[in-house]
Amino acid sequence: MMANRKDEPAGAQGCSTLLQRPPQVGRSGWWRRAVATVATLLVLAVAVGALRHLAADIHWETIASDLRKISAARIAVAVILTVASYVVLTGYDVIALRIIGRHVGYGTTALASFTSYIFSHNFGIAAVTGSVTRWRIYRHKDLNLGEVAQVMVTTGVTFWMGVCLLLGISFIILPDPPALSQGMFDAGHYRIVGATILLLLTAYIALLHIWSGRTLPLFKWVLTLPTPRMAAMQFLLAAMDLSLAAGVLFVLLPTVTLSDFPLVLTAYLMAFLAGLLAHAPGGVGVFEATMVLVLPHLERSSLFAALLLFRFLYYLLPLAIGLLLFAGHEWCNRRTSHPGHQYRN
Repeated sequence: MMANRKDEPAGAQGCSTLLQRPPQVGRSGWWRRAVATVATLLVLAVAVGALRHLAADIHWETIASDLRKISAARIAVAVILTVASYVVLTGYDVIALRIIGRHVGYGTTALASFTSYIFSHNFGIAAVTGSVTRWRIYRHKDLNLGEVAQVMVTTGVTFWMGVCLLLGISFIILPDPPALSQGMFDAGHYRIVGATILLLLTAYIALLHIWSGRTLPLFKWVLTLPTPRMAAMQFLLAAMDLSLAAGVLFVLLPTVTLSDFPLVLTAYLMAFLAGLLAHAPGGVGVFEATMVLVLPHLERSSLFAALLLFRFLYYLLPLAIGLLLFAGHEWCNRRTSHPGHQYRN
């Protein structure tokens, strides 16, 4: 959890100094960005190609028919779970701000969290989209760049804590390994991996009891460790958020029962991580292809229909709302910072 640089002023003067002297990007930086962009495009092309292959025997008319079969009640439940997921998601920033000792009203915190995550979900490159969005909002509450950076790192840690916790539990309780790895690993291997993950998380909490609240130097930054109570809140929030997100897809899937939820949750986490690691915007193609591979027992056209509706409800609809909220925030701040404009002809 990253705090301010040791030699950085805590106020707005430090922010302006950093902004006036942006880092120079040399040739090596240009090449790294170019290689990363090409690699992302290649991964995206491969994912879309794999998805087309998996859907080669499915007609759009069939998918449209399966979409119409999803009842209004199931869609309503999916919408409620989507709202609940994003409400819980705002808790990531609430916890991060408490760890760095800054108080920001919940309205601003929720706006920063919601818009940064929805932009990251849809556009990818979370380190850029998320940080820029948060900075544009939090700077009006006198947070400096180091504090915004710490919020970014802390929320990222919270997310991975939830992923590790849920995967560790899922790998232990699943009776069979995910279909994606059948033939390579059996259920016993997954239980060993799950137990190892949970053991490491337990060790992390134990270390926090010893180092609770300490600040540790790291290069030119200072890391602030959360208390065990804050870490427990991070685990709880992330697990709730990810479970609710998986629940949105779960209620849209055909012929599933409550006993299938652990498998759907595991498939969701694996697909989300695959899209995240591929750096594909919104995980498009990668997410869907992984879901199809992990859940081969589901009827494919119905699964594609559920995935399309899930992407609309959980990604595109919140994106439209997030764009409107962020635009409104920027417009209001522009009017506030230039009050004389409203009197000009």
